[in-house]
Amino acid sequence: MEPQEIQEHTEHAQHAGEKGIGLTMAVVAVLLAVATLLSHRSHTEEVLLQGKINDQWGFYQAKHTRAHTYGELAEFEALLPNGRATALKNLKISLEEECGVPAEPPGCTSPVLKDSSVLQQLMAEEKAARAGGDHQAPPEHEARAGKAASGEAETRPAPAAKEEHAAKPEHAAGGKEGKSEKPVKEGAKKIQDRVFEMEHEKDLIQKRADFFDGSELFLEISIVLCSIALLSENKTFWHISFLSTIGGIGVALWGLLLLH
Repeated sequence: MEPQEIQEHTEHAQHAGEKGIGLTMAVVAVLLAVATLLSHRSHTEEVLLQGKINDQWGFYQAKHTRAHTYGELAEFEALLPNGRATALKNLKISLEEECGVPAEPPGCTSPVLKDSSVLQQLMAEEKAARAGGDHQAPPEHEARAGKAASGEAETRPAPAAKEEHAAKPEHAAGGKEGKSEKPVKEGAKKIQDRVFEMEHEKDLIQKRADFFDGSELFLEISIVLCSIALLSENKTFWHISFLSTIGGIGVALWGLLLLH
């Protein structure tokens, strides 16, 4: 083979190697753009979620403060001669602000009640009064039932009137049920539990963003190695760039799949 042919083959091989390195750089650049996009989206989601967490913490503090305020007011009014009814009313508001309607979680109570012997005594007296009222209720119902039975023959309505009277209580019962249903009201405890869940989700998003940042670093190193390979005409750096590229892809997939 003549020297001129050897030189042509050498230039052709060199040109083919440069094309391979350039193609590798293009592919790595696309992967780097994807990793950068995922990283930016994760960081943006983290910032937005942190703002929501701050709002929920403020909402929790407001509800918890109101529960304390009404609880302390109920404790003060319970010591007054005629303040029992008002104290029970404010204690109920304190319980609703802390635990919501219906009360969640089970066993939740006013933040002042558990440390106040005055309010504990007030609640014990109220429960005793309700229990006494429940025990006195059956005789009254029995008396009403007896009166109704004795007057049943005298005031027996016609069949059509029976159906009409039977339909009215159903509508009345339905109306009472609709009126008696209380709207769901979130308490401070439920808001606090939701904030803890949001903080856990934010931690996962932050870890995912860290993985994407690491993937960016590996892919940028790959592009630098390819550039060195082109400038120095040494394919060793090009071969090393494959390792860093695989590392970048692996780190990105780890953050994308395993942290959900």
